[in-house]
Amino acid sequence: MNRLSVLLLCITTIVIFFILRQDNVKVDVDAYEARIEALQMKVDSLNVQNSSLMKEADSLEVRIGEFDTKIRNLNNSINVIKRETKQRLDAVDTFGDDQLEQFFAERYRQLQDSIN
Repeated sequence: MNRLSVLLLCITTIVIFFILRQDNVKVDVDAYEARIEALQMKVDSLNVQNSSLMKEADSLEVRIGEFDTKIRNLNNSINVIKRETKQRLDAVDTFGDDQLEQFFAERYRQLQDSIN
């Protein structure tokens, strides 16, 4: 067992030596930091673009609301005109032939024939 203990002690010493030696190896973090800074700048730029696009989207939503209101008002006006036109057409349908002739004669001032 004595040989086994010595062998384990040697292996443990070698492992500890390599672990301690690896701590002394320095990693070049400057390149990584520069890359992180470049990516952070890009993220900041994208955030600025995103906020400007959000503002533009909000203004476009407001304009869409205004256009919807205008369309609704125009549709209401169209419906009113259609109803009034239908009422007038229905009123004309109730006129007799004599009443229609008198209406158009008065409207276009042709009560008197050119023969008279």
